[in-house]
Amino acid sequence: MNKVQLPFGMQDYLPDECYNKENADSKLCGVFSSYGYKRVGMPTLEYYDLFTADGAMSGNKLFKLTDTDGNLLALRADATIQICRMYVTNMSGVQRMYYSLDAFEYLRDSNSARDREFAQTGVELLGDSGIEGEVEMLTMAIDSLRAAGLENFKLELGHVGYFEGLAEEFGLDPECIATLKALINKKDMIGVELFFRDSDISEEHKAGMLGLPSLFGNVGVLDKAEALCGNGKSREAIARLRLLTERMDKIGLGGYVTIDLGLVSCNNYYTGLVFKGICGGVGSSILDGGRYDKLCDRMGRPTPAIGFAIGVRRLLAALKASGRWVKAPKADIAYAVIDCDDDIVRKTLVSLRKKNRVVRVFGDEKALIAYCTEKGVSRAVIFDGDAVELNLSGKGGAV
Repeated sequence: MNKVQLPFGMQDYLPDECYNKENADSKLCGVFSSYGYKRVGMPTLEYYDLFTADGAMSGNKLFKLTDTDGNLLALRADATIQICRMYVTNMSGVQRMYYSLDAFEYLRDSNSARDREFAQTGVELLGDSGIEGEVEMLTMAIDSLRAAGLENFKLELGHVGYFEGLAEEFGLDPECIATLKALINKKDMIGVELFFRDSDISEEHKAGMLGLPSLFGNVGVLDKAEALCGNGKSREAIARLRLLTERMDKIGLGGYVTIDLGLVSCNNYYTGLVFKGICGGVGSSILDGGRYDKLCDRMGRPTPAIGFAIGVRRLLAALKASGRWVKAPKADIAYAVIDCDDDIVRKTLVSLRKKNRVVRVFGDEKALIAYCTEKGVSRAVIFDGDAVELNLSGKGGAV
């Protein structure tokens, strides 16, 4: 094993990456705060059962370890589940919260393009089940991506209820539903056909499911979807999506919204609206969210809720692809100390650092000037008895 090689699925953030990450995070959190959301933090370790209870997550996705008392722990795998735990144990009523942290997924395949540790910035609205909360969430998702520097993106809206209504029409068991969800999410139409090939489900019902992966585009898709379903649950989902698209049009953000009824989400706890943000130049969604009205119920307190999370590394990839990537600011003053009283050096640097980025060069005047020339630093100060500013021609004066 190479001691200086990272485990697969782990990545460093180099200086420019870290600068853009912090810049984007600051802008995202600024938008969340402006909507009245308050920042929270959760521990990296939780009890294993928090994530796996009632099938919320598969234990195969968790990094596990044993506590000193023998209880099984897990690294944070899902911030939404942690937010729900925090809510049911410490809060009540309507709560608006946001977070920025790392989560972990136990991947076994070293060829996976996914990260095992991934930075997320997200929001959760608990205690609100109405259309207004959903409009707020979609609006905030658009505003936050725009604030981060993106314009070439779309929010794709789907609804779990449409798929569930179709599945209930012909009585699929939970295992079959999970398999079918995965195929539809990948828009694997051949896989869906093979799934139904040996079943005794009617051709009419098959047509509804086989059409799901192709039901994406503008609001006209909802008319096509309505013609493929005959159950109340699916029709209620279509009505909700119509209302949401109408509301987004009225507030001038309809151009960012499209429909994708093949977006059914493999996440077991989503119960209604689901949505994702996609952007040119990035192969995966940069934002994922949805309604999860039953997640707190699993912890003993029924509470409607909705939220979304932005994958920071994917957001950075989108910013780079759209030309919004910037270099970390470099120092604009360099200095070297030859022989000077420490008090003079300290007071001078305190004054300079109030408005500038200051870096020290270890060496003499020649080394200082060479450094400034190589790095493009605009000013040089040498401390030799006093603080004297230099220029590349060697002339200078007292600072």
